[in-house]
Amino acid sequence: MGSGDAGMALHDEEQRQLAEIERKLAEDDPQLAQKLTRLRPFGTPRAGLALLTMFASFVLGLAIVAIGAEVGSFVLGIIGIVLAVGLPTVLIWRLWLRRLR
Repeated sequence: MGSGDAGMALHDEEQRQLAEIERKLAEDDPQLAQKLTRLRPFGTPRAGLALLTMFASFVLGLAIVAIGAEVGSFVLGIIGIVLAVGLPTVLIWRLWLRRLR
């Protein structure tokens, strides 16, 4: 888990205590310790790209809904709703599931 990864500098005693906690966790629950070492922060480039994709999908979906309403097309309205709501929801779900692994 690497106590050296901390954002703030820890005193020697705090580093020793943290290392001891990590060691005990690894002994008590190796699976949990393994999962914790693999967790990535949300601030990864993949998350940023997903956020940009969700925003673009939402804006494009709203535009298609507006165009569909203007021309009276039910099909365009449905496509717009799927783009504005469905795609961002699927992306959020996938990001959440990936974070849990």
